[in-house]
Amino acid sequence: MATQSNEGTVTQAVERLKSFVETKEGMSVEFSAPVDAEAVAGLEAKYKLKLPPSYVRFITTLGTFKVEYGGQELIGMEEPGLLRAAAPDPSDAVDGDDSEVADAINQALFFQRRDDDSVENFWCFNPRARSAEGELAVVAYSHDEAFSLPEGEADAEDFRDFSTHIVKVIDDFIETYAEA
Repeated sequence: MATQSNEGTVTQAVERLKSFVETKEGMSVEFSAPVDAEAVAGLEAKYKLKLPPSYVRFITTLGTFKVEYGGQELIGMEEPGLLRAAAPDPSDAVDGDDSEVADAINQALFFQRRDDDSVENFWCFNPRARSAEGELAVVAYSHDEAFSLPEGEADAEDFRDFSTHIVKVIDDFIETYAEA
């Protein structure tokens, strides 16, 4: 899944995002400093799992990013050291008193907010679903729906890795705000 062509596709999407933001008055894109291999090793030790290769390539070459407009974050990524800190409190989640829901929330790595910052909706990595290439499935967490993490690799059609995810998110963002 994570191939050279995926890397090129991600790079092209990031360049499209940068170019698009330049055309929008009051909109800015900011990238954090990339992390090094030592930091990745520290993150993997902290989370007790190997991070997906496509995500590692992104944060070691580009860092994380956020796009702001009028002081409000429209799209962005959580800092790599905060992937569990960003997680919602299981007691606030639908069926959060169910141990399976609470366990899923506590195991997932929440790397990107969805929609609006005021609502706890996220994109996260599912540590229970890893492809043969080492990629973790990207799944959605919605504050108003029960959350679960399926076991094992999903069907190839349903499996969405970080590279596929971030390109789609960037392209959807551009399409949405091109009309604004």
